[in-house]
Amino acid sequence: MNAQHLTIFDPEKAIEIISSTPPNVVEGTPKTTLWRCYWSEDKKIHAGFWRCEDGSFTIESHTSNEMCSILEGEAIVEMGDGTKYTLKAGDSIFIPLGIKNTWHVKNYVRKSYICYLP
Repeated sequence: MNAQHLTIFDPEKAIEIISSTPPNVVEGTPKTTLWRCYWSEDKKIHAGFWRCEDGSFTIESHTSNEMCSILEGEAIVEMGDGTKYTLKAGDSIFIPLGIKNTWHVKNYVRKSYICYLP
């Protein structure tokens, strides 16, 4: 990717689309889709959009430092210590590397994100 150009974030022009069932399902049948719109040459930074359908799943150890903004829908994110955060459209959060969290999604949630992989 040439650093002299802007990257337009558009799911229809994503460089990669990944649909899957998240790991460690806690409840329901959550399905996720990731639209990767940017990936740095060294593969340490990637960014795009992510959507999750109805269900709950746990990330035992977050694999990156991530900043994300909720675009649509709602989710409750439960931390390893039991603290819960209700996230809705307009909210932005930072998820640190290695943290345990459980996403509880009713209906769906869609976010834009940027991840830094150490």
